[in-house]
Amino acid sequence: MTTSRKHVGWWIAALAGLAGIGGLIFAIITGGEDEFTVEEWAKEASAACDALHGDLVRENSEATTSLDTLADGGYQPTDYQAAAAAWDALSGTEQKLTGEMGKIKTPNSHEKDIDRLLEGMNDISDEDHLLAEELRKEVITDESKVVTDSDARRAELVTQVEKDLKTLNVRHCLAGE
Repeated sequence: MTTSRKHVGWWIAALAGLAGIGGLIFAIITGGEDEFTVEEWAKEASAACDALHGDLVRENSEATTSLDTLADGGYQPTDYQAAAAAWDALSGTEQKLTGEMGKIKTPNSHEKDIDRLLEGMNDISDEDHLLAEELRKEVITDESKVVTDSDARRAELVTQVEKDLKTLNVRHCLAGE
């Protein structure tokens, strides 16, 4: 029986060795691919930003100007609707950019940072859309705090998004850049 035990022990050792070699080969094959890096993510995100940057700058300017036109024109119904359309256009382009950036593969090492960035970008778009909805109601006047409050909330969101973009090394994503 001692010989049988030696043979069994030898076979177990041989199989364990083969399993180890097989595991190593599998690890080399599957682990040989580089992980998607934050630098690669930033490069793709910057390209998405560059593609929409001109639209964002133009639409941001038109939306901001629409509020001046509304006030200067004495709050006419047509000016309310034009302002609402301008803020909706800006919100739509912001949402499109967020969607494009959301399609980019997320590196595991920066998942929380990118999620926070995309959430902040969505919040800016939502704030702009809410302002458009208020403009459609035609209730905003000089005495109204809606625009001032919206501008303050938006400024906070933009500050955080700018910080997140800088952390992730993405440029030219906001209208003010």
